[in-house]
Amino acid sequence: MTKENIVRIHRIYSILLSISIVLAGICLIAGCLTIYFTGEHTYSREIVAETFSKIAIPVYVCLALTIGSFVWELIQPSKMQPQKSSKAYAFMRNRLCAQKDFSKCDDALLTSISKERNSRKFHVIIRSILIVISSITFLGYALNRKHFHQSEINTSMIHAMWIMIPCMLVPFGYAVFTAYHNEKSLKREIETLKQVPTLAATESADTPSVCSSGNHENIIRVGLLVIGLVVLVYGFVTGGTVDVLTKAINICTECIGLG
Repeated sequence: MTKENIVRIHRIYSILLSISIVLAGICLIAGCLTIYFTGEHTYSREIVAETFSKIAIPVYVCLALTIGSFVWELIQPSKMQPQKSSKAYAFMRNRLCAQKDFSKCDDALLTSISKERNSRKFHVIIRSILIVISSITFLGYALNRKHFHQSEINTSMIHAMWIMIPCMLVPFGYAVFTAYHNEKSLKREIETLKQVPTLAATESADTPSVCSSGNHENIIRVGLLVIGLVVLVYGFVTGGTVDVLTKAINICTECIGLG
């Protein structure tokens, strides 16, 4: 597939995704207004569920397009925007690697390069482990019905928030630190690569193994996506969507006071 076709598909997909998000938002707002302004009595969970069940299709379409956009970006990355920050440094590093003769390189330089690469891999692995542990912890809590009581929904939701907030902040904070560290590490590696002897014009410019870019980050992203899809399907099969809908209705009718 040519670059022009890839860019064209990304543009079309972006337009469709934007339209689906706007339509889903309009439907959600219309559903809330319908519930709020219709009738004279406090609305039951059944009425709220019936109202929002009518807008399930646009919401599911928006969700499907969002997931599809993520998958398509992994398969065919968009080239519409120039690479910046760590991506630009990674591109520069790979270009330098293709021009350097590591067979004539000093062992100290090779050790320094290897150290920087291993450091980045370590932080990426720790970040992924934190995301998985946090996700499993919160899902394990949220899927346990014993933690949610109809008579004490406010207390149950507060307890859930105390679990959810650390599960979000810890991996997010470490991800920010990892991004900052990796950018600095790439800069140091680039400065080291500049000291490596350059290949002669007649020699092969194949990228050596010491600087192979690898696809470990894409593998991690795909793995997390697969885990998310498995958990999503598990929720549908075990009736988790009903629990989520019940909790949402409880929040609307009891906490927020909708209706």
